[in-house]
Amino acid sequence: MNPETPKHLNTFEGVVREVKRPLAMHQYPDDLRTVLVMGFTDQMIEHHEATLLLIRSGKVGSAFALARSIFESAYRGLWVNFCAEHAELKQFEKDDKLPIKFNDMALAIDQKYNGDGFFEDFKNRAWPALCSDTHTGMLQLGRRFNEHKVEPTCTDGQIYQVTTTMTTCIIMLAGRFLAVQNHAECKDIDALVTAYGPLAESGGSDPGVVYGA
Repeated sequence: MNPETPKHLNTFEGVVREVKRPLAMHQYPDDLRTVLVMGFTDQMIEHHEATLLLIRSGKVGSAFALARSIFESAYRGLWVNFCAEHAELKQFEKDDKLPIKFNDMALAIDQKYNGDGFFEDFKNRAWPALCSDTHTGMLQLGRRFNEHKVEPTCTDGQIYQVTTTMTTCIIMLAGRFLAVQNHAECKDIDALVTAYGPLAESGGSDPGVVYGA
């Protein structure tokens, strides 16, 4: 791990702290929609904190395996936050299964949030790599070997990609949640995407600079 990578991890740890601060400032209603989104957000933050601990301990493969859960929770949370009908939320509560396919969820999120294809593109670029890491596919397996030696070979660039993607997911959901709750701090959280998310990587123009792109 080069000297810049720990600085990067510290930066993204600080970004998530900045997200948690406005979330903790308010009282929220206890309706099902709000409770579900808060649950998704809290679980994502816990996974993010665990991922940083694992990377700092040299357990990068295990850290990467958590990335898909953060990504999927962001899309679930965004859909529940503003797209789902109340009957669909009740069905989820009863069956523990969302009544919509992931591809359709991305399309619905783009439509409701005026994403102009961002969320579908984000999903298409990141999802195959996320699944490979979670299910011990060829991407995960390929990083277990250094020529003929069984030893991890993950690069600093790969760490940067994964942690950027995970952090972006948390920023997106937290910002849209606060917006639906009519809290002005949503603008401060939205600004973090430009500063630290994939848009920062491209000077603010290309949302495609994400894990798996």
